[in-house]
Amino acid sequence: MVAAARALVINPFGDQYPDDDSTKTVVLQAEGLTAEYPDDRHVLLHWLNGTTEDGSHYAQVIHLTGGPGTYQFHTPQVKLQSEQSLELNTFYVLGQYTRVQRDQIVALAKAVKFNKKSRVNNCQTWMRSLLMDMVNNGLLSVEIFNKADADVPLKKVVPELPEDVV
Repeated sequence: MVAAARALVINPFGDQYPDDDSTKTVVLQAEGLTAEYPDDRHVLLHWLNGTTEDGSHYAQVIHLTGGPGTYQFHTPQVKLQSEQSLELNTFYVLGQYTRVQRDQIVALAKAVKFNKKSRVNNCQTWMRSLLMDMVNNGLLSVEIFNKADADVPLKKVVPELPEDVV
């Protein structure tokens, strides 16, 4: 019962809008229209899983949640993509991906090494690692990575504080 309730909180729309076998556009989303606070700019990957009759978009989201010392990764997550989100964030198209390729992205995301207790690395360093893994596995071109990295910009991994080393 507790596990089911937790899954519903983490993935409230997953049963209604699951991923399918079609080819989809995968997008890197960066918080805000500019990098006003580049070290704190939340980033995530998403692709559209469904649209309602009223035009609401439901996207599968791949990201690190939480904050310094309390980071978590949950997948799958399907979230309502609000009009505000579409208007107030920056989007970088990574390409068209088959279901098999999206499953590879999810597997790579699950495998990213990240200290959940970190107070110096964040979702950007996690995303940098994921995108580099995508490059190394032939899922993303170096040119697209470099453009997104320069524009967001994605923070580079720094050594952990001694008290945070697990």
